[in-house]
Amino acid sequence: MLIRQALLAVVVAAAAAMPAQAQRAKDTLVAAFPREVKTTDGLYSTIRENDILGLLVDDALYYVDPETQEAVPLVAQSHEFTDDTTLVVNLRQDVTFHDGSPLTAADVVYSFNHIVSEAGETRYATRIGRWLDSIEAVDDHTVRFRMKQPYAMVLYDLSYYSKLRKAGSYEIDGVTTPNAQQNQVNGTGPYRVVDFQPGQRVELELYDGYRSDSPKAMASIGKIVIRMIPDFSTQAAEVMSGGVQWTFNVPTDIAENVGRTGRAQFVAGPSMRVGYVALDAAGRSDPDSPTRDLRVRQAMNYAINREEIVTNITGGTAKPLWTACQPVQFGCTEDVRTYEYNPEKAKALLAEAGYPDGFDLEYWAARDRPIQEALVNYWQAVGINASLRYVKSVSKPRNAGELAAFYGSSGSFSIPDAGAIMPDRFILDVARVYTGDQKLSDLVASANATYDAAEREARFHEAVKHIAEQAYWVPVQKYTQNFMMSNDLVYVQPEDGMPRLFMARWKE
Repeated sequence: MLIRQALLAVVVAAAAAMPAQAQRAKDTLVAAFPREVKTTDGLYSTIRENDILGLLVDDALYYVDPETQEAVPLVAQSHEFTDDTTLVVNLRQDVTFHDGSPLTAADVVYSFNHIVSEAGETRYATRIGRWLDSIEAVDDHTVRFRMKQPYAMVLYDLSYYSKLRKAGSYEIDGVTTPNAQQNQVNGTGPYRVVDFQPGQRVELELYDGYRSDSPKAMASIGKIVIRMIPDFSTQAAEVMSGGVQWTFNVPTDIAENVGRTGRAQFVAGPSMRVGYVALDAAGRSDPDSPTRDLRVRQAMNYAINREEIVTNITGGTAKPLWTACQPVQFGCTEDVRTYEYNPEKAKALLAEAGYPDGFDLEYWAARDRPIQEALVNYWQAVGINASLRYVKSVSKPRNAGELAAFYGSSGSFSIPDAGAIMPDRFILDVARVYTGDQKLSDLVASANATYDAAEREARFHEAVKHIAEQAYWVPVQKYTQNFMMSNDLVYVQPEDGMPRLFMARWKE
C-alpha cells in the first residue's frame, strides 16, 4: 500500500500539469470502468460493469425504485396475479427499440424463450428457468407468465435478470447466434450504443425516442463514453485532469488521496456486495477432501481475522461479514454462529479432525488479490499448506466441481432480499453449489415459493443459521464502494448499491 501511495503522489503531481478537457461543454460524460466490457448485451455478462451499462441501454419489464427498493413498472404498465403461479403483465404501448420499431408482446415472449433456451446460452437461463414454465402473448400488449411454483422474487427477476429483445434478434440465417447483439445491442433504454470497441470503450447517446414519463427519464447528459482503464492510479490522474468524470469501486487509499487534492470528489457509497470463501463440503472436487469435515471448515473460519482484513486492506466503509447474505437484505440475519479470530482453536479443530500437521489446499480466486493473499497467510499460520491459484475467472473449474475452496462475491444485483443471493449459492441444481445439503436446498427454495413475508423471513433465518453452523462458507467482508468524480458532476449513489449512471447530471 505504501508503494501505491508513492505512485499516487507522482500521479497527482502529473495530473496538476495536465490540461482539463471541456467534456461538460461537449455534454459528454466520460466514465472509467476497471474491467473489460466484452459485449453490449447484458444477457451475456454478469459483471457489475455490464449491469451499469445495461441500465443505460436496456429497459426491463420492471425497475427497482432506488428510494423504495420496490419493483415498479418500466416497460410493463400493470400486472395481476390471477393465481399463485400465473402472472399477467400489461405492457406500455409507447415503448420502442433503438431502431425505432415498437415493442410488442411477441418481442417479450421471444426474449424470455431465448433467455431460457439451451441454444441461447444466456447467463440467466438457470435463474429464469428455475421458475418460468411458459410465456404466451394474450394480445399485442399483454403477456401471461406461467410459473412452475409460486415465486416471491418474480418482479425482481423481471427487473434485473432479463432483457427485452426484438423478435428474431439472435437468428442469423435461421441459426441462433448468441453473440448477435454483442457490438450494438438494440435495446429500449434511455441511451443507445453508437460505437463499441470491445475491451476499450463504449460510446452512448441519449435516445430521442425515449418516453418522457419513464422512471429513467431523468437522464439528461447527451453522451456517455465508457473507457476501460484497469489501473486505478491512471483513473485518478484522468479524473483530476478532466479526462474522466466518473469512476467506481476505487481502492480507498487512492480515492481518499484524490479527494484531498480538491481537484475531484471522493464519495463513499453503499454496496450490497459481500465476499466469502466457499468450501467443498460435498466432496465434489475429491471424495476425500479435508473440507468435507465440519471441524476443518470451522477451523478455516476461526483462522482468519476479518477485522484486520477490512481495516488494513479494504478500508473505507467495509465491514466484517458473519453470515451468508448481506444483513440489510430482507430475510438475512446476523443472529448466527460466528467464528471469531482464534488460531489456537483452529489448530485444535484441525488436530481433532485428524490433521495435526495440516493438509495441502489449493485455493482459487479471481479478484481482490491482497485479500486472497491475507487469507492464505492466515490458513498457513494454523498449519494448512494453502497455495493461492489466482486466475482471471474461477467459473469453469468451479462449475465443473473441481475446487475445494474458492473466493466468491455477490452484489445480488443490489436487490434487498435474501432471495437474490441464496438460491444461486445453496440450491443444489446450481453448478457453483458445493454443500451437498438437500435439506438446505429445499429450505432455500421454499422460502421463495411463498408470498407470505413472515414465513419467507423465518425460512431464510433458519437457512442462514444452518449455513453458519455447518460452516459451508468462510464469510469475509461487506464491501465498500468508492467513487471518484469531477467537481462539476452531481451523482448520488442509491442505498441499494447499484450505480445508476443515468442519474448523473452537471452542476447548475
